[in-house]
Amino acid sequence: MKSRYLIAALAVLCTAGGAYTVMQLMHGKHSEMTVQANAGSLTFGNATARFLIAGRPGVVFLMIENKGGADKLISASSSLSNRVELHSHTMDNGVMKMRPVESIEVPANSVTELKSGGYHIMMFDVETLPEKGSKIPLSLTFEKAGEAQIEAVAGEPDSTHNH
Repeated sequence: MKSRYLIAALAVLCTAGGAYTVMQLMHGKHSEMTVQANAGSLTFGNATARFLIAGRPGVVFLMIENKGGADKLISASSSLSNRVELHSHTMDNGVMKMRPVESIEVPANSVTELKSGGYHIMMFDVETLPEKGSKIPLSLTFEKAGEAQIEAVAGEPDSTHNH
């Protein structure tokens, strides 16, 4: 019975827009997701951007929750950068390498996490570093859901960022 009320409350918040926190069961543990936007059956959250040095690539991480059929993230763009690419880390002869990818699978009824060491979005040629806490506009294009507008929050570089 409590889960029905929780789902109803989340639906109201989702319809009303804005950010809210959702507890999700992922990989046997709870993980908070701050929902920032929706497109069709897709919900986007925890969008953060990291930039280390002006003129060097920055990275965007986020979570994509899919409550519908399988989809694919096929491109990303931003007014902050003329060159935005989808990337993945791959192991090549024992060496971790970063490679551009054509798309990122978003399986049905799942959560896809773009994170350090996995899939992520790279932003090139960013001349002025965004201030911590500022919002980075990002347009995500999906094969089925179409285009979604999100904002990644600029954060401080962390020690796990390997770009």
